[in-house]
Amino acid sequence: MVLYGTTHWVGDGITTAQIIAPEHREIDDPAVLAAECLATVDPHLAEHVRDGDVLLTGHDFGCGDHADRAVLSLQAVGFVALVCASVAPTFEQAATLYGLPILTSAEASNALVPGYVARLDLVRGIIKPHNSDTTFATHPCTPEVIATVQRLQLLRYMRQVVEEEGFDG
Repeated sequence: MVLYGTTHWVGDGITTAQIIAPEHREIDDPAVLAAECLATVDPHLAEHVRDGDVLLTGHDFGCGDHADRAVLSLQAVGFVALVCASVAPTFEQAATLYGLPILTSAEASNALVPGYVARLDLVRGIIKPHNSDTTFATHPCTPEVIATVQRLQLLRYMRQVVEEEGFDG
């Protein structure tokens, strides 16, 4: 399975409290989670992210409590994958559970340019800038993660069709 997405960068040491502020963790509205996602890091990030984008992170991403809520807020804003220099194990576990693939590669995280399109081959574990021959290796995603990502992509597509068709029940 291959994903393409425009990249966005956040730095090192981003905690779950910075991904979604504690006062917004219990909110179930995806629109609110999306609007508040990484707002303390970049107040305008939610305005620039589109469905299917990829988040580039530095070292020690996702440390802290409530990793599941942080993952859900990243998905709500539109991120379909993360390329991390390094990630907290509890965050990676939550991301795997919710179908947000994390590709760990310090080289790719540092080399990919924000605003450009990245090609992520989840099966082979290859990260590539779309218009470049440079590739970065990472661990391939497990079949379970790929199956979950496929289901999420299908749900995202179905939601888009329903919204475009104006189906209201």
